Amino acid sequence: MKQIVVVCMLFPFAMKAQDCNLKKGTDAITSKTTLSTGFIELPGATLSIDINSKEIDFFFVSSLPNAKCLDENTEVSFLFEGGKLKSEFKNSGSMNCDGIFHVIFRNSVYGSSPLQKLGARKILTIRLSGNGPKPIDISLKPEHQQALMTTINCVIKESKTVL
Repeated sequence: MKQIVVVCMLFPFAMKAQDCNLKKGTDAITSKTTLSTGFIELPGATLSIDINSKEIDFFFVSSLPNAKCLDENTEVSFLFEGGKLKSEFKNSGSMNCDGIFHVIFRNSVYGSSPLQKLGARKILTIRLSGNGPKPIDISLKPEHQQALMTTINCVIKESKTVL
């Protein structure tokens, strides 16, 4: 009887652990463990978050026609719910005309403060601005907002396991 009670008490924790679904891999050069979310479909872009012992890489690929050529001066702004708070980052990748954009955070035991901020609130819009005359907005629907927030919190939690 005690075993049934223990299993029933642990069941909610097991369900919560299943929310964090990252793909485990091995770096071919360093032979260290890596984690990846795989590609997440967003309106107008796809996102993959890759984690290794040194960095957490947000890898965006825009499918919007006016966001094709991006360079080192391109910036991304994450506008949070409420509309007044935002976080801004520069492109960590090189110049390309494929709509590819990187935001890289340092992976550490204590976590990255800007990354913690991304996981704390729902993101309404992802805005790319740079070489074009107008910024490019990727507006997220409520289901994308929640999924992205959950994924970022999962990444924050699991990133410490590859250090």
